[in-house]
Amino acid sequence: MRTLKLIVALLIVLSLSGLAAAQPPLPEIPGATLVASGFNGPQGVLVDPEGNVWVIDSGMGGEQVVQVPGETGELEDASLGMSARIAMIAPDGTQTDVAMLPSIALPIGEVAGGARLALLNGTLYATSGWWGSDGTYDPPDGFFAGVVRVDSGEVTLVADSWAFEESNNPDGTILDNHPYGLAVGPDGWLWVTDAGANDLYRVNPDTGEIVLVAVFDALPGVFPNPARGGAMEADPVPTGVAFDADGNAYVSLLSGAPFVPGSAKVLRVSADGAVSDYTVGLTMLTDLVRGPDGELYAVQFGLFSEEGPMPNSGAVLRIHEGSASEVVVSDLPFPTGISFDSDGNAYITINGVGAPGSGAVVRFDLLTEIAGEPLPSPR
Repeated sequence: MRTLKLIVALLIVLSLSGLAAAQPPLPEIPGATLVASGFNGPQGVLVDPEGNVWVIDSGMGGEQVVQVPGETGELEDASLGMSARIAMIAPDGTQTDVAMLPSIALPIGEVAGGARLALLNGTLYATSGWWGSDGTYDPPDGFFAGVVRVDSGEVTLVADSWAFEESNNPDGTILDNHPYGLAVGPDGWLWVTDAGANDLYRVNPDTGEIVLVAVFDALPGVFPNPARGGAMEADPVPTGVAFDADGNAYVSLLSGAPFVPGSAKVLRVSADGAVSDYTVGLTMLTDLVRGPDGELYAVQFGLFSEEGPMPNSGAVLRIHEGSASEVVVSDLPFPTGISFDSDGNAYITINGVGAPGSGAVVRFDLLTEIAGEPLPSPR
């Protein structure tokens, strides 16, 4: 199992540093309006055309004991339960739990459950779950890692991404499947970034067929990576995915630990699967969307120093080609996802890791009209 996975690795660091327990559950953020609270590791947010705000979180595991490979390759106990959830907040503020998803709590505070949401032809879809294995055993019954459909509270597995990873292992490293980013592509399929498998694939929403689009190369690392044969490489860890009018996909990278400032970037993936750098010099990106103004916006989860994660170092960035991106909103506590309404108001999930119940959604009015500031130089 890879310690350089999305959020999972961050939970380990936060647990060891004590920040998860010490972080205030509802910090005051200048310019932000609280929309909803009480989430456990919120990862994704989606605003629908009627103004409803949908939120998906990681959950807290559960009572069923399952075994997964630990860092040494030996099996370790994990807890599994239906504690990840999808909630809807109506325009009048009424909050309703719509569906529950599997959540797996791994050793030393790692949790994976719900990740992202997308609407296609009025139907809600989500990425859900994580699984890693040496290939000799599959997830337990009732657990799924892949894309699911949510209809009237019923959750149906549409695409089994673990089965795809197990059969193909596109990046050629350890078997690690964490379907994360999700967006509707210009072809009418669901596009998924897999933060564990380090690839981008398309899912036919009717048949569940998975078609690989691109595999992402490792990034320069600062210590040997056991998942890559001890090479001095960091996993790219793809997160958000968005598109332009020409059908090119844009993918944000978190980068692997120790999350060196400036080591993350946004990639452009052409229709034929060719991958190139679009934006460089970024740090710990967890989401990427195109705003109603046509600009790309990314979420910066935070910054790490020699002492560990820095509180309230998250941000929303306006993405430009090369190294000209801007900071639009700063001082956010571990933000993970962003979505816009048609007026340019931005809804952001915060405390994507933290104390139980500390996750929340905040709104920044007319964020698309906020002037950006130059990115600080990586330290």
